[in-house]
Amino acid sequence: MIAPALVLGLLPAAAEAAVFSLETATIADVHDAYRADALTSTALTNLYLNRIETYDQSGPNINSVATLNPNALAEASRLDKLWDQGDVLGPLHGIPVLVKDSYNAQGLTTSNGVDALKDLTANTDAFSVAQLQEAGAIILGKANMSTWAFSYDGISEAYGPVINPYAPERTPGGSSSGSGAGVAANFAMLSMGGETGGSIRVPSTHNALVGIKPSAGLISVDGTWPLVTERDVVGPMAKSVSDTAAAMDALVAFDPDNIWNPYIPDVEASRPDSYTDSLDDTALEGKVLALPKPYIGKGDPAKGESFPIDPQVEAAFENAKQMLEAQGATLVEVDIPAHETWFVDFLLNEEPPYGYPTDGSRNLQSRAFYYEELVKGYNDEEIKSFVDLLDVLPEDYEFRGYVEDIAETIASGDAKPWEELPDVDQALDAIAQLRNQEYEDFMAQEGIDAFVFPTLNYLAPPQGEGANEVYAEFGSLPARFEANILGLPAITVPMGYSEEGIPMSLEFMGNYFDESEIIGYAYDYEQATLLRRAPSLTPSLPGEQFEYKSVPEPATGIPALAVLGLLAYREKRRRLTAATIQ
Repeated sequence: MIAPALVLGLLPAAAEAAVFSLETATIADVHDAYRADALTSTALTNLYLNRIETYDQSGPNINSVATLNPNALAEASRLDKLWDQGDVLGPLHGIPVLVKDSYNAQGLTTSNGVDALKDLTANTDAFSVAQLQEAGAIILGKANMSTWAFSYDGISEAYGPVINPYAPERTPGGSSSGSGAGVAANFAMLSMGGETGGSIRVPSTHNALVGIKPSAGLISVDGTWPLVTERDVVGPMAKSVSDTAAAMDALVAFDPDNIWNPYIPDVEASRPDSYTDSLDDTALEGKVLALPKPYIGKGDPAKGESFPIDPQVEAAFENAKQMLEAQGATLVEVDIPAHETWFVDFLLNEEPPYGYPTDGSRNLQSRAFYYEELVKGYNDEEIKSFVDLLDVLPEDYEFRGYVEDIAETIASGDAKPWEELPDVDQALDAIAQLRNQEYEDFMAQEGIDAFVFPTLNYLAPPQGEGANEVYAEFGSLPARFEANILGLPAITVPMGYSEEGIPMSLEFMGNYFDESEIIGYAYDYEQATLLRRAPSLTPSLPGEQFEYKSVPEPATGIPALAVLGLLAYREKRRRLTAATIQ
């Protein structure tokens, strides 16, 4: 219990008129309204549930939420009582969150977009889900996603297609389609996505969101369905940079079950005290931002870098460049040495860098092992093993070959965890050398602070066969190599809209484990432009905007109760981490 005198000492006595709007509110806005007794977590959760009923389950049928948490309101009520007592759990106290349906959340089903799996109920939480709840978040429900996390189309065989609220005839992006569309349509304050080859950045772009694809291994993926274990990451998606920073404070922590632990820096020692400390609207001053030629339409065709940029994306990027320079950044065009090593020496001339093993069987073996562990953990009466899917799925199932390969690997005893696959050590060591010597050393030599470019060089494609024509012309995703293979961090931020109202995004990409730097650059750009707008397909409903008397924030810039709560939260996490490591 916090002493009233201490709380009063942190709060100025005066109150100011303020307007709360659910459409534009950030986590800080919500906590401000909580502090002024103008809003409760229960009321906020009901507002989101009402929007889901109105726009997701009916009306335009966005279909972004696969399942709702039946205990969400009870959890909101519990968090309200804690807030009233001055017991603030962390940076996400009372904040409703959606998590991709590839995450385990205790008591909720986990489909991974697969119809045959949609009745499997999790008995434990994924590490990131537990971290969110420890920080005070409410798991509002599970977000719809592409089947098996395979595609950008956002279509789930378990729950159907997700609709892009900005452009209903266009793809919402995948595989974290519901995570993107759900927050864009304002069904939750933030969401969790997962990425192997663009599944956070692509839907964030198509839904005008800020999305963080973190460094490989920074946030434990334990308790989530993998695809390519060496490249899988999980990360937050929200309407603002500040909200993703708050989420990172909750998510980035040591996990003894993190399979990346032998290959990464110490997580707790590497992360800042708070990622929100990077939210500086002068962060770009004096910085050197490099524009990679392959991703701005100036690549060498001989290296497979001839993909063009949609004229509207190019025009928006020109405006973005002017704004970056106005904020004090210097822009230079460059070629990244690691890019040429991978695409020319390796893919064209078959010279694996630093002994990188080309046999991909390790990915099948590790995927099979972790799939089997997940399925067994559900303790389902019918599907006791992943192999049982062969008896459940029809012979003409679209992805039966994929399931058969995994089932055969399990049945033959070849499914192995990372630590039993020597090629994993060799592959990650090769990637680390390539990243260090031909990316980060290059940045240091050239004085480059980060890279910047359009997240996508094309507009959201139409659903269906038309998408293939777009990908054939423009490619599928800039920086898939650097972000997904080298494991580098990247953040997307809204860059404007096409004439048709389709969102476009700017991406900042930095050094390994240096999320805080690119968060700062993205925040500076975001605050200088404020380009994001809500989709017209899901307008505000009655009761979502109101006036209230705001109690001014203390000098720290966050709510007074949260000041004390966050301090206690961080100290508790440090103690738990130290005890676990010992």
